[in-house]
Parts: sequence; structure tokens; C-alpha cells
Amino acid sequence: MVIRILPPEVINQIAAGEVIERPFSIVKECLENSIDAGATRIELELEEGGKSLVRIRDNGRGMTPEDLELAFVSHATSKLTSLADLDAIISLGFRGEALASIGSVARVRVLSRPEGSEAGAEIRVDGGKISPVMPAAAPPGTLFEVRDLFYNVPARRRFLRTPQGERARCVDVFTKLALANPELGFVLHGKRELRMEPGEELSVRVQKLFGSKLSEQMLPVQLERGGIVVQGLVGDPDVARRDRTQMQLFLNGRPFQDRGLVRAIQDAFQEYLMGGKFPVAFLFLSMDPARVDVNVHPQKSEVRFVEQRLVFSVLRQAVKEALEGRAKRIFSRGAVSEGATPEAIRPVTGFPELPQGLFGRGAMGGGLSAAPSSPETPLRSPSMLPGDSPLGSGEDAPRVADSSPAFQSPQTPPPRGFVHGTRVHRFLQVKNLYLIFETEDGIAVVDQHALHERVLYEKLLAEYRAGTVKVQKLLIPMLVDLTPADKELLIEYQERFAQAGLLLEDFGGNSIKLEGYPAALRRIDPKALVEGFLEELREEGRPQEPEDVRDRFHHAACRAAIMAGDKLSEDEIAMLIEAASKLEHPDNCPHGRPTVLNFSLNQLERWFQRQL
Repeated sequence: MVIRILPPEVINQIAAGEVIERPFSIVKECLENSIDAGATRIELELEEGGKSLVRIRDNGRGMTPEDLELAFVSHATSKLTSLADLDAIISLGFRGEALASIGSVARVRVLSRPEGSEAGAEIRVDGGKISPVMPAAAPPGTLFEVRDLFYNVPARRRFLRTPQGERARCVDVFTKLALANPELGFVLHGKRELRMEPGEELSVRVQKLFGSKLSEQMLPVQLERGGIVVQGLVGDPDVARRDRTQMQLFLNGRPFQDRGLVRAIQDAFQEYLMGGKFPVAFLFLSMDPARVDVNVHPQKSEVRFVEQRLVFSVLRQAVKEALEGRAKRIFSRGAVSEGATPEAIRPVTGFPELPQGLFGRGAMGGGLSAAPSSPETPLRSPSMLPGDSPLGSGEDAPRVADSSPAFQSPQTPPPRGFVHGTRVHRFLQVKNLYLIFETEDGIAVVDQHALHERVLYEKLLAEYRAGTVKVQKLLIPMLVDLTPADKELLIEYQERFAQAGLLLEDFGGNSIKLEGYPAALRRIDPKALVEGFLEELREEGRPQEPEDVRDRFHHAACRAAIMAGDKLSEDEIAMLIEAASKLEHPDNCPHGRPTVLNFSLNQLERWFQRQL
């Protein structure tokens, strides 16, 4: 077999297979060229989703006839002059492959005129065949037309989607670059014209692209650490989605994808969102170009950071601070809005037949229990709840007392949540699942498992941060058999896990010896706790920072909390509610589920038609 050098047109078509995947690839490359050319206004027009026509017009620097002659030659570019330039690239494009690749699989026309020139010039390329540059009348800037994509590669054209599908991908690229460059003006022509003026605020861009409802529920993000700047917007947890399409990242003005950084955003939202929900985020990272490699992917959609772990940590911290800085809504997440009427209690005309005994004697039986307490009894704050109680452990847990001077002192400021000294008249436990009690403005319904999960998690977290995790020592150490790989994982991070209250020792062979575990988690089988930590290590990666071990408390607190169906005593309910008043984030369990719903007296009166 003879080795031959491939003809240029074959080389370009092979390259086009990597660089030009669909019409959106053309839109991306040409929009990036316009941005690199210093344009302040860029217009995009599509026909048949870009399959028949992609037309881009800008008011950038334009190209001379000499530049046009070289524009469609492979690896010809104005953005690099030496290898050193590649180490600190700031332009969006730099390889000099895109135009040659586009020209090899489509019919292309470029009309350009540099500002200050009296005339413009035009060049045409048809399936890789380049025509001579001709003089032409043109306004300053560049017009780029691409027609009949893949007309000469039928196999590739057959795989194109419907015009609507291809247009959607093109609009997605347009949207991301418009977000990345709010200082520039963009126009998308079509039945629904999309117009963005130069110099708009990011929030205005988000409103135009995604609607007012979303833009009004965005939280600002701003953090600088270690030479890395993170800024942008994240959505309130209430606007979370079922997909990741609105988690968008930008680096030095370049849209990019990074699974690790997407995970950093999700980690920051972990305490606010339930499983299967994903946050909305438009986040912009800025750093020295020398600290990142953008020459990783043919479409320049991926990057590689010199300090990946630092970037991950800074991004996660920035999002967490934005979420923690939102208005504190103590025991109000998921509260029914003032104007809403829940479907289950929507007023009806007439009076349906009521089940026998619903409001009569014995109506509170069968799952609804009343736990009265003295109207003069203020709640005390428990350090932990009785060890033989479903609520947890602790030898010094106080019970409800007649009085507590420390909490009656007017000099002591009230904590977040329930006001200190609140007189509790009655608790109701419904189906051993929910707690109902009176508030100053109405009633509240609490998910007992979700709330106790949050109480345990914040207790563990506070101890972990202070380096004082209370450990329950085992009288007889427990042996746990592992695979060789799992044992390596645990032994490697033995010290880190000890800080979290999990005391492990090598027992030889493929076994480890468990000598103690966090006291707050004593409801969990210790072996199951080790296996849970191991499972999360395998799935989520090895802990590099304290934050990574801390996040393992989420699932542990869930398994250790009181469960649906657990019967609680009066004291246990009182202690749980009082513990909630000390929480940093009482609105959600660590997995994002709401802990409480509040119903105001006004809402109740409207639902029962006592107000008109």
C-alpha cells in the first residue's frame, strides 16, 4: 500500500467534519470572527434553519483584498504570530481552520470593506474552489453568506435535522454569544425579531432572551479570589428546571462547557433543590489567559484549567454566597402566595356531604393527635434530644420547663425563626408525618422528617467547622470487609474522615476497623454509614477540601432523621420546633425539599369566603 499526501480539498473536507458539524457551527465561527473583528453590531439571518442560508453582517474592521485572498487558506489567521501567543490567547478564534472548512462543504460569498477604504472587495468559494477577489461596493464591515451546506457531501446533509431543529441550535449559539458580550449589539432576523442594544445590563439581556418572569428572580453573583473573578446571575431555587440547558458558563467572554464546574454550581445549590432539579445560572469567569488552555476541542467548546480545583472552589463559593445573601425567608419557602387558592381547598358552591365524624367527637382519632401544652410555657432550646427518642441523642437534653430566665431576658435578641418565648397552645401531629401549629399570623404545616434532617445536618456542620464533632465510640469495634480499591480510598482519606467523626483503622487484608462515628448519627447502622461514604466517594470523586467531606453529611443526616410514621411526644415536638428557630437555613432540608408551609389568617379567611 502506497502512502500518499491527500489533496487539499480532501484535507479540508476531513477538517470540516471536525469543525463544521451543523449550521450552528457556521453561526458560531462567523459570529466569533465578527466579535474578534471589533464589531459593535452583528446581525444574523437564517433560511431553513441555516441549511439553505446563513447570513451574518457586522460593522467590524473588515478585510482588505489581500486578507480575503488568504482567508480561505488552511491555517491562515490574523490572531496568532508565534507559539507564545497560543499560551495566552484572548481572541475567540485562532486556528485558521473554520473558513477553509466552511468553504469546502458549502457555497460561500464574503463581501468586506475596511473602514477608511473607498471600495470593498468580494470573494466566492464553491466546494473548496476559490474564485479571484473582485472589487465591489460595500459598507464598512463584513457580510458573510453561506448557502447550501453539505450540498457536495450528501451523506452529511442527510443527517441534518428539520429546519426548526437546526434553527433552534443556531439560536442557542446566538443567545450564548449575546449573553457573553453585553457590550455589543445583536439582531436576529426572522418572524420573531430579537434585538439587543449595545451596552445593556446582563439582567436586561436575560429578560429579552428568557422572559421577565425569570429575570425578576435572578440573584447577583460577585466574587474575586486567587486571581479568579466570578460574576453574573443565578436563579432563585424556585425557578429551577428539569434540565441543565440554562446553566451557562463563560470564560473571558467565551462560552464553554465543563462538567466539573457544572457540578460546582449544583453543589452550591444542593441544600436548596430536590433531586432531578437543576439551577439556572449565567456565570462569567475572568482570569489570566495563561492559566487556561482553550486549545482542547476542535470547536473550542471545552477548556482546561491549570488550577481546576481552585476554579471549582471559587465558583462554588461565589454561588453559595449569592444564595446565602438572598432575603432570609424564615420558615416560608413554598408558602402559598397571598392570591393563590390551593386546588385541594378551592371554594365550591353548595355543601357537599361531609364524612361522618369529620368535625364531631373522635374526629381527631385515626392519625391526628393533639398535644396541648401550658399557655404560659416558653420553649427552651435543646442541645440535643433524648437518646431513646426518635429525634436523636444527647445525655443533657433539657425537657420543656416552666421558665428559662436566659430566654426571658429582654436583653437577649430573638433568634431567626420562632420568636424566643413564643407561647405554644397546641401541636397537632397528622398521620405521624406532619406537624401543625399556630403562628402569629396563621398556621404552619411542618414536614417532621425534612425539618429534623436540617437540624441534624446543621448540628453536624457546626461541629465539623469547629473541629468538635462528637464521636460515639463503639464498645466492640466493627470490622468492615472491602474491595482493595475501596480500602485504598478510605485509608487514603482516613485523617479527613476522622475530622468528620468517622474513626477508621486498618485491620489488615481487605478489612478496616470502625471504632467510632458521629454521635448525632447514632440512628444509622455504622456499617451502612461507612458504605454510604464509600458510595459517594466513588460517584463524586475524592475529597480535596473540607467542603467535599462536609457535603457527605447530607445523606447521612437524611438517614439519621426521624422518619415518616414516627410518633412524637409533646416534648419531642416542642424541642424540634425550638431547634428550628436556631437554624441558618430552616426553609429546606439539605436536599432542597421544603420543611414548612405557612398559611396566613388572611389566606384562610379568603379560602373560607369570610373575606370578599
